[in-house]
Amino acid sequence: MSPAFRAAAPTCACACALLGLAPAAARGADLGVDAGALAAILSGTHVGSDNPYPVAGVVPGAALEIVAHADRVRLHLEGIPTVAAAGSATGAFGRSSASLSLLNATLLVDVDRQRRFRLGGGYQIVNLANTNGVNGDRNRVRIASPIYAAGATLPLPAGHFVDLDVMVDPNLRGVLNVYDVRGVAYTNKPERGAEVDYAAAYGWRRGDVTYRLGARALSYHTRNLDNGELVDRNVGGGATFDVRFALGRR
Repeated sequence: MSPAFRAAAPTCACACALLGLAPAAARGADLGVDAGALAAILSGTHVGSDNPYPVAGVVPGAALEIVAHADRVRLHLEGIPTVAAAGSATGAFGRSSASLSLLNATLLVDVDRQRRFRLGGGYQIVNLANTNGVNGDRNRVRIASPIYAAGATLPLPAGHFVDLDVMVDPNLRGVLNVYDVRGVAYTNKPERGAEVDYAAAYGWRRGDVTYRLGARALSYHTRNLDNGELVDRNVGGGATFDVRFALGRR
């Protein structure tokens, strides 16, 4: 098991244990699980270590979501499969490209009686890869960080609402492994940085189905701990649409 997964395990285990015990500990409580998917059209720019050509593009993205809640506590799991983009410039080894996938696990608590505002935390694991079209180098890294999260759900008439969410990852850490065109690793770069992920969505409910249409943006950067060199910078955002199905409520 990697250090990132070992670090994330206590957060996920505690959250799952809390939700697993909730039905027995809180008879008659407001319990439920929603599962769904999020689709997005994203535009952004990536700059990587030793890569003089920024990779920019518009790509489709998707995420799988599970939201389980027990009274004022909710667990949100979000996984984004790999999305990739290629740059417009072509080097001796083709086009530069970049790809990303991630897993977010957050535990949030409603802080007011109306359940409009929430605070919490969790853990994030990010997998990044990019190929340098100039010299053929390939970079691979797994980044992990605790998450601090806040959000609000503001009610509107007729069962409609507005969701506002922000997640801050202040201590991204990982080791960038660099491979040459032959696939031989020749350097490792310890990196550290931060990320801000923010979203806004307009939502409505129809029976047991919740729909949300909105926007989401991301700002992510890391630097080499040894010399301060910029290792990764990813900035982007786009439109999102997600559907969540209520699997069970009481």
